[in-house]
Amino acid sequence: MFTCVSEMFNIPPWSSKLSSILTSQYAIAVLRSNLWPGAFAYARGKKFENIYVGWGLKYVGEVYTPPGPPLPLNEYPSGSEITELLDPSPEEEQDFKELLEEQEAVLEETEESEDDED
Repeated sequence: MFTCVSEMFNIPPWSSKLSSILTSQYAIAVLRSNLWPGAFAYARGKKFENIYVGWGLKYVGEVYTPPGPPLPLNEYPSGSEITELLDPSPEEEQDFKELLEEQEAVLEETEESEDDED
């Protein structure tokens, strides 16, 4: 037999019990770790297994509760620069292209007149 870690908080490192007290010949021995909550060892005859399901934190005398998730963030503020608009009709698009061409022509004329003044 080996010696285990000494008791912490007056609690033994392992708790043991049988899986069934009614049919002990078919019962499984179960050990539960008191130092690492969620660690279990079970055996029947010469076969044994270990399993751990827990937070990965050692027992320190108080119950561990993981922190809650962060509060949801506010949605992105909606404004005219990010709001989706309806696509223009082909006629509206053509009118817009003509307007841009007119503006470019006026801009070119003003640049030419400025060049002539120099």
